[in-house]
Amino acid sequence: MTGTEQIEIERKYDVDDEAAVPDLVGVGVGAGAGAGGGAGRALEVARVELDPAASLSATYHDTPDHRLLGARVTLRRRTGGHDAGWHLKLPPEVAGGGRREVHHPLGADDEPVPAALLDRVAALVATGGDGDGASALRPVLLLETRRTVHHLLDGEGRELVEVADDGVRATRVADGRVRTWREWEAELGPGVDGPEGDALLDALAPRLRAAGARPSVHRSKLALGLGD
Repeated sequence: MTGTEQIEIERKYDVDDEAAVPDLVGVGVGAGAGAGGGAGRALEVARVELDPAASLSATYHDTPDHRLLGARVTLRRRTGGHDAGWHLKLPPEVAGGGRREVHHPLGADDEPVPAALLDRVAALVATGGDGDGASALRPVLLLETRRTVHHLLDGEGRELVEVADDGVRATRVADGRVRTWREWEAELGPGVDGPEGDALLDALAPRLRAAGARPSVHRSKLALGLGD
C-alpha cells in the first residue's frame, strides 16, 4: 500500500502530573482573525468529545549520530491508537508552515523500514558515508505513551483542534536510560489552517496556561527522550 501525507500544525506544552485539561468550550476567533485579516470564517469550540485513554507504543529509527533528528526529521513505527503505522515527519516546506507527516501502513511485527520512507530520507542517511541507508538506520528510542484525546468541535461537528494529554515513558536504546514526563499537544484539525488556525491556537493558549501548561522548550518527544 502507498502512504498518505498531511500537514501537522500543533503547539506543545509541558505540564505537571496534577494538571487537568481545562474547559475549552467557547474558545474561538472571529472571521478574518489572524495576521492580515481576510475573509476567513469564524471558528468557535461548541463542544468537546473525549476518547477513552489509549496505550501507544512507538519505536523511533535514526542513525547512531542522529542525523535525522539533526535535520528535524523523525521516523517511527507506532502501534495502538487510531493512527497506528509508520510516521515520517519532515520539516515545513515554507517558513512558518506546519511539519509534513507521511503515513505508511503497518506490516509484520519484524518488518523493516518501508522502502517508500527510506527513499524520502536516503540523502540524509547517506551523508555519513555508511553506504546502505537501510543498514545505517536502527532503533534509537522506545516510547510508551498513555494518551487521552479531547476533540474540540464546532457547532456543525467539525473538529477544530485535537488536544492530546500524554503521559510518556521513553527508553533510550543505546544505554537503557529511562525518562518520563507529561505533555499536552494542541493540533489543528483537518482543513483548519492559515491565519485563522494560528489565531485559534493563540486563543486556546491562555486557558491552557492558566491550567498549568508551559510552552515546551523541546522540539519533539524524540529529542527529549534522547536528551539532545
